[in-house]
Amino acid sequence: LAEEKRIADEKKKAEEQKKEEKRKAEEAKKAEEKRKAEEAKKAEEARKAEEARKAEEARLAEEAKKAEEARLAEEARLAEEAKKAEEDAVAAAAATATEAAPAAPAEAADPAAAPEAPAEGEAAAPAEAPAAPADASAEAPAEA
Repeated sequence: LAEEKRIADEKKKAEEQKKEEKRKAEEAKKAEEKRKAEEAKKAEEARKAEEARKAEEARLAEEAKKAEEARLAEEARLAEEAKKAEEDAVAAAAATATEAAPAAPAEAADPAAAPEAPAEGEAAAPAEAPAAPADASAEAPAEA
């Protein structure tokens, strides 16, 4: 009778041990699944973070490109303004010079307005006349 009881107890212990091992294996399996799920979740988060980083990088690059284009456009606009201002200044100076010019050059430009028009043979002489005094003044120190 004691022998039968011992055998029954051993059988019962073996079954309990088997159940315990099965429970532990099940726990280990669940823990592994949980670990894998966590890993997958972290990988997905990392992928999303990388996508967000790349999108932000692209957005910043686009912003920088637009800012550079705006800067270049502003530079070109300012250069155009400066050129226009320079042209206006030159035109204003020319207009001022024209207004301030004495009437004599205008008469020289218009031979009909000149008091006395030279004859054909005399046309060359007045043109050379200014050169003569300059030559004479240059020769005068040499003669002295």
